[in-house]
Amino acid sequence: MNDSPRPAGTARSAPDGLLPALPNTDLKLAMAASGALFSGYVLVHMLGNLKVYQGAEKFDAYAELLRTAGAPVLPRGTVLWTARGVLATGLVVHTGAAAVLTARSWAANGTLLPRTGRRPRGRRRSPWTVAKRSMRSTGGVLGLFTLFHVLDLTLGARPAAARGFEHGSAHANLVASLSRPPVAAAYALSMAALAAHLVHGIPEIANDVGVGGDRRFQRRLRIAANVFGASVAAGNTTIPVAVLTRAVR
Repeated sequence: MNDSPRPAGTARSAPDGLLPALPNTDLKLAMAASGALFSGYVLVHMLGNLKVYQGAEKFDAYAELLRTAGAPVLPRGTVLWTARGVLATGLVVHTGAAAVLTARSWAANGTLLPRTGRRPRGRRRSPWTVAKRSMRSTGGVLGLFTLFHVLDLTLGARPAAARGFEHGSAHANLVASLSRPPVAAAYALSMAALAAHLVHGIPEIANDVGVGGDRRFQRRLRIAANVFGASVAAGNTTIPVAVLTRAVR
């Protein structure tokens, strides 16, 4: 057994039998690619959601368009389910890579739990630092929200879905779901988590693929990430507010 001390600055390696052998750089690239996929998706999804303000007929027509995209060349639902498959794969890749990187970080620190170091008294954390340190927690919130969202508005599974759920009635299902105050509140809180996740995640994507740039570029990228995250979250959050105030019904 070799008990010689490790060189300074060298992290303790994780047990070989417990974690995949992929290097951290590959895992970060996988997270960057899947993160870019989801960043684009949440923007497109938000723009689609805002069609709810055009009325039930147009919103249901948009939902039907998603189901029939590619027809008659492709069977009904092919494009939609292919997109869902890509997103599901991206979710597995993103969460799996994050879990492995987190476990390696904890193992390198010689602990199975994250460090909870105290900051100096009187020193406040910047919003950027808060977003950075909350990536795991906001990711967990988004994972739970996604599961509930699928059960609620895609599968119509009770008790997640509202009573009277009917496949094909996208507008009525959305209004019925968000008319429940606890669901509307959870939706709004999840959008806050999404904003925080995007604010830190988008600059990390650039860093992980090697286009981080200089400080000026980093500053501009952070501003763009703030605007993007806030816009997506705010756009989505207007919907439960509109439903509860009966501006949308």
